[in-house]
Amino acid sequence: MGDVIERIKVICKSEGLTREELVSKTGMNYARWHNLMNNRGVMRPEEIVLTGKAFPEDKHWIVFGEELPEAGQISPESKD
Repeated sequence: MGDVIERIKVICKSEGLTREELVSKTGMNYARWHNLMNNRGVMRPEEIVLTGKAFPEDKHWIVFGEELPEAGQISPESKD
């Protein structure tokens, strides 16, 4: 799941999101995000679902690391 966290970091960087904004978008706890972003924990399935809902066009890329542009699933690199 470490790759999932790394992809979320890419999204935050590309969109200029602070941790507070990430918390607001996902509804997850600040301390939980702090731990995950500092590689102290593993994302739970329900957290991945919340993150996917917060970033609907990136959700496939977040989980699998691949784009499906024909289904509207892209990565931050494709948005530039």
